[in-house]
Amino acid sequence: MKKVTLSLAVIAGLSMYSTANADSLLEALTDGKMSGEFTTTYENRKVDKEISPWGINYYSNTSYAVGSFALKYETGVWNDISLTSKFRAYTTLFEEDKNSTTSYGTGDASERFREKDGSDRTVDLEELFLTYTPMNNISIKTGRQFISTDWVNKTHDAVRIDATFEDTSLEAIWSARTGRIYSRDYRPMDKFNKNDGVYKLGLTQKFTENISATAYDAIFPDLRDIIGGKVNLKYGATSIRAHYAASKEDTVTGLKDSNLIDFMASTSIAGFSPYAGYIKVDDDAAFPGYANSAGEIIVPFEEGDYVYSKGAETIYLGVSKSIGDLSATLLYGMTEYLDGTNNKLDMDETTLWLGYPVTKDIKANLGYTMVNEVDGSAHGDYDQLNITLAYTF
Repeated sequence: MKKVTLSLAVIAGLSMYSTANADSLLEALTDGKMSGEFTTTYENRKVDKEISPWGINYYSNTSYAVGSFALKYETGVWNDISLTSKFRAYTTLFEEDKNSTTSYGTGDASERFREKDGSDRTVDLEELFLTYTPMNNISIKTGRQFISTDWVNKTHDAVRIDATFEDTSLEAIWSARTGRIYSRDYRPMDKFNKNDGVYKLGLTQKFTENISATAYDAIFPDLRDIIGGKVNLKYGATSIRAHYAASKEDTVTGLKDSNLIDFMASTSIAGFSPYAGYIKVDDDAAFPGYANSAGEIIVPFEEGDYVYSKGAETIYLGVSKSIGDLSATLLYGMTEYLDGTNNKLDMDETTLWLGYPVTKDIKANLGYTMVNEVDGSAHGDYDQLNITLAYTF
């Protein structure tokens, strides 16, 4: 596989340890667990205005189905070390337009399942990492792994350290590459910030059972720092998050410093789980949320294209409910933002997510999104349907 230097180093490290205690290593390998899944995902999108700059489709009507097969193997623990490996293979099942040229390849599916080096769907490593736990309160993961934290999100070739000392928790991350490798999305792993990647250091202090605070710094060498802090409050079934982040740009980016505030509250009432949030971005500059960070976890929407735009102000309200085996979430939100000439535009987005276990081993998920945009926006109104079936074994 290409672009998996960290992961190959993991295997090399394990091989060196094997000479020290081959019998124990063999036992760890034979005690491992194998699992896998077959998935099919279908997506259909209809837009009011198709955008085709430079002769390629950037935002267009699409309809496609892609299948994938994933196989995962987790070793037992040996000398506090374990290895997790997982690969995923993709194949195109259906495309309404097989010849459309998108920004990432050919055919409808290439907008979300990007092609690798101009070829068709591919096989790639979804996970390949070592976990080292020298003590119960310390975990070190090295290799390709899924990470979900502020400004480092999705699939990463990374080293991650998590440690907890009584009421204090430490998070330290270095990521060299990022991408997306799972059933509904494939974006090949690629270097972020050339060879420098991103460093993240976070510290969380738990003051009481109901109050904790986090401070962090995500360092993108020669590009920017994203410095932030958040407070989490709990009272019974109610949780409140208050979050502030500031981007400090290096001169080479040509971008202005920016900041945002992020509030979210959730609770549980009579079997319903309502939640609401508010996000506000600096009026003078956009925040580096999507293209200029290594991932984000603030945006709650299926799309949410303008949440990090200059001057963007977003309000959202959602509710989740389980009805027997059916789980349902309905989310509605509105965003006002400034365009390149400081005109104020707005949009609203509504999404319904449904999940249902068809059998013990087969699960179905459906998402339907409607986006309404004001006249003068880039691509007008659109709606999107996605359905994913997964058989696990």
